[in-house]
Amino acid sequence: MIVMIGGMIFLVSIALRQDYDLVENDYYQKSVEYQKHIDEVRNTEALAEKVRFEQTGDSLKLTFPALASVQDFSGEIHFYSPVEEKRDETVKLKLNSQFIQAIGLKNLRNGRYTVKLNWAANKKSYYQEQEITVEK
Repeated sequence: MIVMIGGMIFLVSIALRQDYDLVENDYYQKSVEYQKHIDEVRNTEALAEKVRFEQTGDSLKLTFPALASVQDFSGEIHFYSPVEEKRDETVKLKLNSQFIQAIGLKNLRNGRYTVKLNWAANKKSYYQEQEITVEK
């Protein structure tokens, strides 16, 4: 009986010391907003022309479709690193008159990133992803 109780206490202590890392810290809120995300992806798929990505050297050029005037565009560009959260970067959307935004990649460390575009034009939200690799 003592060996069984000791074994149970040992197993419970091991279970309590386990570290349960979540991919996202606010996973519940993200699950609530998932339908909004689905709608944004559908809006993007319905576009005749999607955002074009052009990576040259240490810069990334994003060309947006001309859906509205430049002032009507808003959103964020998030560089997500699957390696560690500290590498993530977020940039506000600021298009020039040709609907282009150029972003320098010098401050990003080498590795693979997923560029997540959350943007809106004409009171309609859009979402698009593209993988890039930063090499210096």
